[in-house]
Order: sequence, then structure tokens, then C-alpha cells
Amino acid sequence: MSERIRVVIADDMAGYRTTLERVLASATDIQVVGIAKDGNEAVEVCEREDADVLLTDIEMPRMDGIAAITALAKRKRDISFVVLTVHEDNDNVFDAIRAGAMGYLLKTSTPDEVISAIRRAAQGEATLTPKIATMVLNDFRRQREDVELDETHLYELSARELEILDLVTQGMRNKEIADRLCLAEKTVKNHVSNILKALQVNSRTEAAMKAIKEKLVSG
Repeated sequence: MSERIRVVIADDMAGYRTTLERVLASATDIQVVGIAKDGNEAVEVCEREDADVLLTDIEMPRMDGIAAITALAKRKRDISFVVLTVHEDNDNVFDAIRAGAMGYLLKTSTPDEVISAIRRAAQGEATLTPKIATMVLNDFRRQREDVELDETHLYELSARELEILDLVTQGMRNKEIADRLCLAEKTVKNHVSNILKALQVNSRTEAAMKAIKEKLVSG
């Protein structure tokens, strides 16, 4: 990276591009080396001017900002991306981050916040506006909760099934279990089938191994 951070601005609104140029001109360590009105131009200018950071809107003609980030991430490894947009929906946020954006700011951000995000991106550090950060964290928590619910459901066995699973891990067959618990062999067979389904395994051996590994039985 050069001594000054070489930035390309991509936005389809001429007035906003001019405003951003003026904002970035106030930072002595940032140099605007190119302007683009769509994603295609952004890719071309970033490559031609050897940009360090692309500051881009999302919704632009011909090629949008996320597509431009995706294309440049494959072709130019030494560039970072900051999105500056009005879009705050989940799809755009996560698509941009997956594409490689190190920063995601809304156009309500202050000039200092935009400049800081560019500096951080050039250093490989991420910046999210508080609203976007909250959205990302909430989505992460929601995914964790979904996983925890799935795991709880996965091991949701009745007391009788846990008792039978314990005997399965001891190597006992259905008839032996039936005799031990004074149950019909068919009843034990049905319980074993439910256990395999709950543990998402295909055999008694797999069930026994998983039960021991996950400490579902005392043995």
C-alpha cells in the first residue's frame, strides 16, 4: 500500500460523488485516485489506478456495488472495500460482507465516520455502523438459538428411551432388554427405532457411540 491511501469512489449520483471527494480531500492521508458511476467503471478504475480502497454504493446501473466487490476480490488481492449506501436490509448487508466488504456504512454516517472506515479498511479492520452491527449480532444470536433448539430436539428422549439407550450401549439385544425391563420385544424395537431417529444415526452401534460421546448415558 502506498503512503497515502488510494481511494476510488463509486456512486451513480454525481452530486454525491462530488461531496465525497470534498470530504476525503480533508484527510491528508487519503488520495482520491478515481471516480466511477457504476460497478463496471469501478472495477476498471480500481485496477488501472491500483487503488487501496473502493468506497462504493450498492445500487448502481450495469453492475452494482456488491458485484463489483466480488469481481475485484477475485482479480485484485490488495484492495479493501467499504460500502456506503442507503440500504440496510439483511440481504444487502450479508451479501456485501460475504463478497468481501470490510466496512458497511449508511449514508447518514458523518464525514469522520467515512474517513475512519476507509483508514480501518486499508489496515484490514472492519467497520459497521451501530445499526448494522446490531443487525449482524442479532442474526448471529438467532442462528445460535436455532442451533441450540435443533440440538435440544435432537436429544429429546424420554426417560424410558434413555433407559433403553443405556442398555444398548452395554451391548444388549432387544430381547434381552425386553426381559430386563419386562416389556414386549416389539415395544423395545419401537423405542430403539425412535432413538435412532432422534440421534440421527443408522445403527445401534452408532447410537451407542454417540450416546457415550455426548454423555447421554452414565456409562
